[in-house]
Amino acid sequence: QRRDWKDAVMYVEKTKTWKDNWNDIIRYVFFPDEKLLSLMCVPKNTPITKFIEKYFIEDAVSSELLTDEKVRIIYYDSDGSDTGNKDVLNRYKEFDIFVKDDVLHTATKDRLQNRYDLICERLKYLLLHEPVVCNMRFRFGNSYNLWTKTAGYKRYHVVFSYKTTV
Repeated sequence: QRRDWKDAVMYVEKTKTWKDNWNDIIRYVFFPDEKLLSLMCVPKNTPITKFIEKYFIEDAVSSELLTDEKVRIIYYDSDGSDTGNKDVLNRYKEFDIFVKDDVLHTATKDRLQNRYDLICERLKYLLLHEPVVCNMRFRFGNSYNLWTKTAGYKRYHVVFSYKTTV
C-alpha cells in the first residue's frame, strides 16, 4: 500500500545538534569568561581540554568526587515534563558545584559570601543575560544545597530548563 507523504514522519539530517550548541556554550561562553574561571580556581593558561576533564565535567553521578581540585562543577541533563507539542521536549541542565571548605569564603573580601553562590550567579548571568545563547534558550529553575559524601567539600545544586526538538 502506498503511503501519502503527509502521513510519513519526516526526518531531516541535522548539521548542528543540541549537543553542538552546548559545546559552543562551553567553548565560547564559559571557558573564555575570566570571572567564572577565577571563581572556579582554574589556573591561568589551562587548555579547554583540561578544563572539561578536571573542572567542568559532564557526569550523571555527582555525589562523590576526587578531592584534587578546589572547585569542580559536574553537570548533566535530565528529562523534564511533556510540553504538549509534538517533537518538543522539556529538558533540565543540572549543575553540582563542589567547593573545598578552605576556599569557600575566599572569593571576595566579604567572608560571609559563599563561593558556590557566586558561581551560581555567574552561571545565571552567562546563560540568561541574553534571550538566546548559542542557539539555546534557558530559564532558571532553582538552586539549593545538597549533601555530599566527600569530606571537606560543600555541594550546591543549580537547575536550568530548556527545550529541544527531536
